[in-house]
Amino acid sequence: MINLSLRQLEYFVAAAQHGGAARAAHALSVSQPSISKAIADLEALWNEALFVRRHARGLDLTAAGRLRQREAQVLLEKARALEGPRREEEAGLLRVGCLSTLAPRYLPEILVRMRAKHPQVEIEMHEADTETLVQMLERGALDTALLYDLGLARAVRLEAVTSFAPYALLPAGHALATRSSLQLSTLAQEPFILINLPHSREYFLSLFRQAGVTPRIAHQTPSIEMVRSLVANGLGVSVLTTRPVRDWSYDGKRLACRRLRGPLAAQSVVLATPEQQVHGNPRSALFARMAKAAFAQQRDAMTTPAPGQR
Repeated sequence: MINLSLRQLEYFVAAAQHGGAARAAHALSVSQPSISKAIADLEALWNEALFVRRHARGLDLTAAGRLRQREAQVLLEKARALEGPRREEEAGLLRVGCLSTLAPRYLPEILVRMRAKHPQVEIEMHEADTETLVQMLERGALDTALLYDLGLARAVRLEAVTSFAPYALLPAGHALATRSSLQLSTLAQEPFILINLPHSREYFLSLFRQAGVTPRIAHQTPSIEMVRSLVANGLGVSVLTTRPVRDWSYDGKRLACRRLRGPLAAQSVVLATPEQQVHGNPRSALFARMAKAAFAQQRDAMTTPAPGQR
């Protein structure tokens, strides 16, 4: 059996906050003996002096009393939260999918925001290619997914989050890295490193087709970090849309990112949710707000000059 009550803790914390039993009793509209008895009972239970009694000056917390006050306040706050009805959208499971090229760059920050704002939401995370994520959404295995809009939406709803323009990726010492922008026809003359994920592959190849050229594919890989490392080591050039914060490869070599010239549409990043869910998982909306806030903050950071560059 628990040998203390929330009422005792409430009286103790009030006495600590108001500096005396009389003032605490007045604030809580109870009798002073009730406050004094609660304190005495807790001191006997814990075998600790919680206050130093100063004649005509009220009560001062001891070192042990300060520790007990902090612990009691945490417990009382949790108890107060239990008094009200639980908000369904802020408690329970949320199954989140994310495109494997976007996930390492953006998903952790969104998850940190979710944990800070909505700690009762349990996140089940899935990384995959676009086709797999869409299939999981269609059969109800995911509640929401962060991915590029590659025109695959069938039985899913899409909500725009942000957009990225494709860019050229080069070794830092490459001759083309001296230019501020490049055409796809120029890149097509170089060995090309292709990211080989379902539908992402088709998207990047379609950019070259629209430019009327064909890339010289030297290597293919489903890993964005392998693409970056192959390029950084001088084994070819590439085109990507997701851009990490630093232009360094996984193995510590420099990269150069350059703007592509031509009528290239920006690639839209979207949050997808299943259409067959009439109301959907209410926690998906919380995740969408956190995702938009994270992307907005990163956009602001990229457009704000550094202190010495203003």
